[in-house]
Amino acid sequence: MKPQTRKWVPIAWVVIGFLAAACASSNVLNVQYKLPALASGPIPRSVVIAFEDARKNPALFTPAAREELEGFLNVYALTVSKPGQAAELKGAYPLGPLFTEILRYRLEDSGVKVVGPAANADVQFTMVLNEFQLDFGDRKWSSSIAYSARLQKNGAPLSEQAIVGSAERLMLMKKTDAEKVLGELVSDAINQLDLKALFRQAGL
Repeated sequence: MKPQTRKWVPIAWVVIGFLAAACASSNVLNVQYKLPALASGPIPRSVVIAFEDARKNPALFTPAAREELEGFLNVYALTVSKPGQAAELKGAYPLGPLFTEILRYRLEDSGVKVVGPAANADVQFTMVLNEFQLDFGDRKWSSSIAYSARLQKNGAPLSEQAIVGSAERLMLMKKTDAEKVLGELVSDAINQLDLKALFRQAGL
């Protein structure tokens, strides 16, 4: 008898396969974040990212949207793309880590070094989420977001920007169009941040 050989599947492919299957279900929503084109030079600073959920209503869905997308487990699959490049699946996250990861990609793409909480950073970059909601009515999805981005040092505020955004899309396919409107909303809202001005206002 010939000895049998085992073929091992790399763990990365197992994870990617699992995430791809999750994205295809109604339990997980895919959010595609599209990085902006860089218009200026890098920002040679380091930050630690913090997220604060200050929403009065912590539910993503309104009752009407919940009826259209039953079974959602408050998990988001994040894909990220640069201008002219295909999107890459990065992982699956609850809401807070989702925005933390999106901000990390935006900051690092702008030349900012993102470090862990235990490391010494120039400043703390805090995102305060005030609103994030998806609604459905008149055969269209509509979404809204409001947040502020703050730079702080030793708890003292240095600079702040407030961002408000909205997006809507006619529903042709329930989950696909809901994901598209969320991706458009998040991309536009995060890319509205003027990082150069935020650091300049902080004196950095």
